[in-house]
Amino acid sequence: MTASDANRGMDTSAVDHSTARAIEGAEARAWADLYAAAPAGWAATAGLGAQEIGGALVLHWAATGRRYFSRAIGLGVAAPTTREEIDRVLTLWDELGIAMFLVQSLPHCAPAAYESWLYQAGLEPFDAQDRIVRGGGPIAAPPELGDREIAVERIERATAEEWSEFVQCSYRLDTGPWLPELVNRPSWHQYAAREGGEIVASRGMYLEPGGLAWLGMDAPVPGITTHDHAPDAAICAAIVADGLARGARGFIADIEAPADAMDTPAYASFAALGFRRPYVRTHWTRP
Repeated sequence: MTASDANRGMDTSAVDHSTARAIEGAEARAWADLYAAAPAGWAATAGLGAQEIGGALVLHWAATGRRYFSRAIGLGVAAPTTREEIDRVLTLWDELGIAMFLVQSLPHCAPAAYESWLYQAGLEPFDAQDRIVRGGGPIAAPPELGDREIAVERIERATAEEWSEFVQCSYRLDTGPWLPELVNRPSWHQYAAREGGEIVASRGMYLEPGGLAWLGMDAPVPGITTHDHAPDAAICAAIVADGLARGARGFIADIEAPADAMDTPAYASFAALGFRRPYVRTHWTRP
């Protein structure tokens, strides 16, 4: 299946507000539990934490200096927001000395003045992600890997340190004792792809019982830190199969390097797995 063939089958119809709220809420719970898994002493030293403002999850990780790890998820979606709540989010980061952050907007944010309030607060669009989702149906077409021998495995205690080191190296981050705490933590499932015996990619799944499965923590990030999409495609196929076996009723992920023409390998592999794109999320920050 070529990229153009797959993309012709990718549904881009919109979803209603309640569906978007459920999707964003599932991701927010994944990130909240991810940050909660960090050992308390290390988290305090790294300036890592999360809190709720206006129904949204507001993350902060001061030590990284990375926008993606200090982010508001669900603002204006979980519930209509106010200008005062936007200011509270920005004030929190200011008080923590965090200048690199992201506030998200999507078509379902309320009220209608939401984006104008972001402008008034001194924010501007920074980049965007395509939100992609699929239901709980079976996989119709596994990814085509050609003659590559890519094996996907679930991370267990015996391989936790190897996996942790790979993720840290991929993101160029020091996560201390944090990541191994996710292995065998309830609702968390970590996977790695090996080629020639070495880990070449990894991704995680957060699955609440009978709920939506959030796919994230992808390393390296396809389209951004790697142009080799095949290992991640193999992992995503394995995650969907495993998630379905564990009772997932749906899956959510992102294409972090979106393309207007939807013609990159990410669209082809996700479309083949039955994902669709219901909306785009725009990230805002201070210029």
